[in-house]
Amino acid sequence: MIPPRLLFVCTANMNRSPTAAAWALKLFADRFVGAEIRSAGTHAHDGGLASASATQAMLALGFDLRTHRTRLLTAEAITWADSVVVMEPMHRDKVLGLAPDAAHKIVAMWEFVEDGGDHVRDPQGRAYAEFERSAVEIGTATQKLVAHVLAERRARRRAPQ
Repeated sequence: MIPPRLLFVCTANMNRSPTAAAWALKLFADRFVGAEIRSAGTHAHDGGLASASATQAMLALGFDLRTHRTRLLTAEAITWADSVVVMEPMHRDKVLGLAPDAAHKIVAMWEFVEDGGDHVRDPQGRAYAEFERSAVEIGTATQKLVAHVLAERRARRRAPQ
């Protein structure tokens, strides 16, 4: 079976999307599922680093974001992905602006966050404790997302063709 391809999208590709991507890689691997995971930002500059606070918070959880490099969201990245996981409605709008036919690929990450409201909170510019909270919150949401993706794949495999 072709591995799932997920693209996580946030604003600068420095905090939320690389955090979610790191969690997704681990969670798929924990289930012995190969997956291709990327992240991008709607307003990112190619080649930047994950924020120091996100890197530190994720290191405390056993993840290493030190090799992460930021990427600007592109139509090509959207086309590549099976699912485009967005953190805010603005990100969904940007995805649709670049790839109007991609609406069926968009997944709202906040739907997997406990009390997420209409977005996944961005810790940027806040105290370090917010980055720690964000890393855990995104991890919990990503667990739910991965379970959802795998359940959908199982259902498609079982569906009559």
